[in-house]
Amino acid sequence: MEPGRSTTDIEQYFGDSISLGDEDSAVQQRLDALLSANAQIAHDKAMLRDARDVALMSCPIDSRKAFAYFGYMIGTMPPAAVAIKAIAAGVGTEASDALFLILLLTAAAVTGMAGYVTGKYVPGWIGRVSNFRLPNRVAMYSLIGMGWGAISGATGGLFLFVIGSIFGGIAGALIGAITVPILIVSYEALRRGEFIELKHFLPVAFGITLSLCAFILGF
Repeated sequence: MEPGRSTTDIEQYFGDSISLGDEDSAVQQRLDALLSANAQIAHDKAMLRDARDVALMSCPIDSRKAFAYFGYMIGTMPPAAVAIKAIAAGVGTEASDALFLILLLTAAAVTGMAGYVTGKYVPGWIGRVSNFRLPNRVAMYSLIGMGWGAISGATGGLFLFVIGSIFGGIAGALIGAITVPILIVSYEALRRGEFIELKHFLPVAFGITLSLCAFILGF
C-alpha cells in the first residue's frame, strides 16, 4: 500500500477505473451499432436504386443468362472463323476436306452448347472470389476462364477425335483466360444488382467475340 493512501482510497480508485472501463465499452457498443445502422441504410439505398434501375430496363437479364449467352457466342463463332479461314485457304474441295469442315462446324456448335450450359455456373464461381484483393481476383478470373474454356473446348473437340478434344481444351483454356476477365470487368461496370440491360450486354459480348474472330481471320 502506498504511504498516505488508505484502503478506502484504493477501493475508490479501482471502482472509478472499472466505471470508466464500462463507460468506454458502452460507447464502443453504441458506436458499433451506429456504424452497422449506417451500413445497412447505405445497403438499402443501393438496393432501392438498383431495383429502380432494373424496373426501368426494357429487357433485363440476370448474370446466369448473360454468361450463358457469352459462352454460346465464344464457343461457336471463333471455331466458325477457323472454318471460314480454312475455306478461304482452299480446304473443302476434296471429300475428306468437306467432311473435316462439317466436323469442325459440328464441334463449334457443341462447344457453344457446352459454353451455354456451363456458363450458368460461372457467376457462382465469380462470387466466391469477389472478396479477394484485386490482383488475386483478376488472376482467379483468368483461372475461371481457363476452366470454363477448357471444359467447353474439350467437349466440342470430341467430334474431331481424341486429338481434337485435346486441342480444343487447350485452345478453349487460352481463349477463356483472355476473354473472360474482360467480360467480367465490363459486366461489373454495367450491371445493376444481379441484372444487366440486354442492349448494353450484347455490344460488349459481340465486341469481345468478334475481336477474337478478326484476330483469327487475320492471323
